[in-house]
Amino acid sequence: MVKNYYIRLVSLILLIAVCCSVFGQILLKLIEITSGYYKYLIVLTPLILIFTKFSNKYLKTNTIGMKYFIEAATGNKDKVTWSFPFILTLNTLLAHGFGVSVGREGVAVQLGGAIGGNLTGGDFSKEKKQFFVKLGMICGFAGLFQTPLAAVVFILEVVNEKFYFTVNKVYEYIIYIIGAYISAFVSHKLGLEKFFVEIDVSKVNINLEFIFKLILIGIVFVFVGIFFVVIQRKIKEVVVLNEKISWILLIVFILVSFIFEYRYASLGTNLIGFSFTNFEQIQIYDFILKIVLTAICTGIGFSGGEVTPLFAIGATCGVILGTYLGLPILVTAALGYCLVFSAATKTYIAPILLALEVFGYKLMLFAIVPSFLIYLINKKYSIYK
Repeated sequence: MVKNYYIRLVSLILLIAVCCSVFGQILLKLIEITSGYYKYLIVLTPLILIFTKFSNKYLKTNTIGMKYFIEAATGNKDKVTWSFPFILTLNTLLAHGFGVSVGREGVAVQLGGAIGGNLTGGDFSKEKKQFFVKLGMICGFAGLFQTPLAAVVFILEVVNEKFYFTVNKVYEYIIYIIGAYISAFVSHKLGLEKFFVEIDVSKVNINLEFIFKLILIGIVFVFVGIFFVVIQRKIKEVVVLNEKISWILLIVFILVSFIFEYRYASLGTNLIGFSFTNFEQIQIYDFILKIVLTAICTGIGFSGGEVTPLFAIGATCGVILGTYLGLPILVTAALGYCLVFSAATKTYIAPILLALEVFGYKLMLFAIVPSFLIYLINKKYSIYK
């Protein structure tokens, strides 16, 4: 019994790491190949949306999503069939291949949750089943983004885990951390590259003016994240009331994509790259248009997620704030990368650890005060609720 339990535990971690690494590499290669043809492909996105809606309805996966796995991690939920992660992965790859502005974490986290749920047996208690689902979600995020500490805290915050330290909970936390590190390590060794930029803060003059500006940009980042959530919710509500609205919004996405030469297509890694290597290329409207177009694409039903676009939104917003406030632009871009994502997911500790693992321990210290502002300001807005 005990041996079988640990075999399933190790199998869960390794299987998710392999799946996330393969998915991540295929996705990036697909974007590289198709991005030069978006002017032809983006007009076909209505067909991708039709296929996505049909496949979800036909395979009865339209009610499964992040909310489902959050509930599975905290309550009783039936195991999802293996057709769900397959169709989710396929629909996500199709969306990115044709230039749709969505993310990629949906596949990693939900695939992890699905594998975790399906590897539990009838001899597993309710608590062990929930533990496997949470571990699967953590390993999925860690495998895709290779930020193990942020993955652990992010998933536990999203599922509203109460942090307390009994013997059993400490054991669970240790397994989460070990599993996340193994998943990130295996994923990287299999060829998926990690995004990392060392931010030099040695020239930052820390005084009252800087602290005031740090608080100011923190407040802006919180409201940018909330704004994304509100826009996405409104679009989903309108589409539920009138399905025809989704096609009108999709036409808007296609037209704006043509006008701006597909600048806001797919993940937004181009905007992230500009933010940290050539920030003069960032325009004041970049983060606003990325918000609107990503909210449209996710709101009308495309698969993928929102996290990487939120990274892009935060980084580009940070560049603009740094420019106008006279702050080090790489510092504000990095803080925006971490904080807008966390404001939109209502997570408070995750952005601090994300800053540590993506930009270095020095930037982590600058993220503490703005992260506390997320806790103070955002009490109810999250893309997962």
